[in-house]
Amino acid sequence: MTDPDPRGASLSDIDAKLKAIRDRRKAEARPRRDVARWEGAEFAWRMVIDLTAGIAVGLAIGWGLDELFGTGPLFMIVLVLAGFAAGIRVMLQSAKELQRKNQARAAEGGRGSDEAEGARAPQDEGR
Repeated sequence: MTDPDPRGASLSDIDAKLKAIRDRRKAEARPRRDVARWEGAEFAWRMVIDLTAGIAVGLAIGWGLDELFGTGPLFMIVLVLAGFAAGIRVMLQSAKELQRKNQARAAEGGRGSDEAEGARAPQDEGR
């Protein structure tokens, strides 16, 4: 009448198997890649998105105003150019922000700006 609980035995077996799998995954875990290596690409995509967003917003608002007033592509052209200018302005602000960040890192670590981690201009290889 006192049969052992079959679920209890199977749950402990499953728990042991899961623990073994977790331990194996920890042992096989690959080291993380250098995150700073990709910071330049992240920054470049940010700049592309800023420029594209400015143009897209100008295009959408200009198209809407042209449809509303029936003026043809007048507002669309003007606002696309304004969006382009706004995108360039945001890109320049982002570049200044990155430059300040890299200078602060260089000052903190006592390293030269060429050795600072993060996005930086590629070095000329003498080609």
